[in-house]
Amino acid sequence: MAESRTAKVIILSSGQALTAFVGLLSTAILTRILTKDDFGSYRQAMLAFTFAAPIVTLGLDRALYAFLPGETERPRGLLVENLILLTIAGGALSLFIIFGGNYLLAQRFNNPKLAELISLLVLYPIFMLPSYAMPACLMSRNKTGQLAIFNVFSRIVMFLMIIVPCFFLPRPSTAIRGQVTGAILTTILAVYLMFRACPGRAWQPKWSGFKKQLFFSVPLGLSTIVGIATLSLDQMMVSMRCTPDILAVYSVGAMEIPLIGVITGSITSVVIVDYTCFYRKGDLRSIVQLIHKAMLKSAILILPVMTFLFCIAPELMRILFGKAYEWSSLPFRIYLLLLPIRTLGFGAVLQATENSHHILINSLLGLTANAILGWTFIGIWGPSGAAIGAVFGTWAIGLPYAVIVLTKILKIKAIDLLPLGEIVKILIISVVPATIVFILKGFITISDVYWIPISLFIYIPTISIGFLLLNVININELNDMFRLITQRTIY
Repeated sequence: MAESRTAKVIILSSGQALTAFVGLLSTAILTRILTKDDFGSYRQAMLAFTFAAPIVTLGLDRALYAFLPGETERPRGLLVENLILLTIAGGALSLFIIFGGNYLLAQRFNNPKLAELISLLVLYPIFMLPSYAMPACLMSRNKTGQLAIFNVFSRIVMFLMIIVPCFFLPRPSTAIRGQVTGAILTTILAVYLMFRACPGRAWQPKWSGFKKQLFFSVPLGLSTIVGIATLSLDQMMVSMRCTPDILAVYSVGAMEIPLIGVITGSITSVVIVDYTCFYRKGDLRSIVQLIHKAMLKSAILILPVMTFLFCIAPELMRILFGKAYEWSSLPFRIYLLLLPIRTLGFGAVLQATENSHHILINSLLGLTANAILGWTFIGIWGPSGAAIGAVFGTWAIGLPYAVIVLTKILKIKAIDLLPLGEIVKILIISVVPATIVFILKGFITISDVYWIPISLFIYIPTISIGFLLLNVININELNDMFRLITQRTIY
C-alpha cells in the first residue's frame, strides 16, 4: 500500500514538474519577445479568465472524484453529464464577453486595449472548461500515468501554439489566439481519453444525474471560488492600482512556485483516499500518522528548495526574464515564505472527514484578510504590499484556524498535530547552505549564470549530509525512490 502510494505520487509529480517547466519557459520567452506593457496586457486578459472560471464551474470539475470511483453501470453517462455542465458553464462566460463584459473589465483595469484582447477569448471557455474534468476522471479510473502524459503533452501544445507565432508577430493578440487554438486541440484529446477511461454503452445523460452532480458541486464550488479569488486577488489589486507594465514585472515574481502543485498536490491526490478510509473506520490516530508522513515527505523537498530559491532569486529573475524584471525577485521571495504552511494538507483532511464547510470558512477569512491587508499595504509599500498582505494574512489567520479545526476533529492537542521537531530539523539543515551562499556573495562578484551552479554545488552535498547525519532520511529510502523513478522511466 505504501509503495503504491509513493509510486502514484512520483508519477503525478514527474508529469506536473515537466508541465511546470514548460509553463515557466513560456513565460520566460514571452517576457523577452513582448514589451512589458504588452505582456502585462496579456497577463490581465488571462487573469480575468482565471478569476472567472471557478465562478461558473462551481466545483463541477471535481465532481467525478465522488461519482466515478468504482462505478460500473454507467460511468460514461456520468462523464457526459459532467462535460455538458462544464460546456454550459463555458458558454456563460462566452456570453458575458459577447454582451460587453470585455469593455467592463477593460474599464476596471484601466487598460482600454484589454477589451479587444478579451474579445479574442470568446471561444476559449467553451473549449477549455470541459478539459477541467480530466484529472478527476482519469484519477478516478486509475489512469494516473495517462494523466501525467496528457498534462505534459497539453502544455507543450500550448507552448508551441503561443510562442512560435509570437516570434513572427510579437503582439499580445497573437498569444491570445494561440491560447485559444491550443485549448481546442488539447480538449479534443482530453475528451477522447476520458471517454476511453469510461467505457460502456449507457452514455445518455439523465436529469437525475445532472441534479446529483450539481447538488454535490455547488457547496464545494463556493469554497473553490473563494480560494481561487484569494490566490488571484493580489494580482487583481495590482492590476487595478498600477499600470500594465508594473503588473507584468510583479506577476512573474508573485507566484507560489510550481513545486507546491507538483509535490503537495500529488501527495494530496493520493492520500485523500486513505484519509477517508481511516475516518470511516474511526481510526483517527492513523490519520494523524499519515498527516505527519505526508508533511515530512513534502518538507524534505520543499524547505531546501525554498531556501535555495531565496538565495538566488535576483539571479534567477535576471536569467529567466531579463534585467528589466529583476525587481520581480522581491515578491518572489515574499511568496516563498508561504511554503512551510503548504506542507500541511488542510483541505484534504477536511474533505475526507466530511468537514468541507471549514474549507469555505477558512477561504473566506483568508480572502477578507488578503483584501484588507493587501489594499492597505499597496498604499504603503507599492505593488509588493499585495504579496506581503497575502503572506501575512495566511500566517496570522489561515494557519491558526486550520490548526484549531483539525485538533478538534482529530481529538488531539495542537502540539501533536504537526511533527514540529522534524520540520524544524529540516529547516535548520536547509538554512545552513543558504547562510554559506549569502556569505560568499558578500565577498565574490561573478556572473549570474555561475552563481546558480555554485549554489547547487554547496547545497546538494550539505543538505544530503545533514539529512543523513540527523536521520531525516536514510539510504534505503533514497534507493527506493530512485528505483521507483527508474522503473517508471523504463516503462
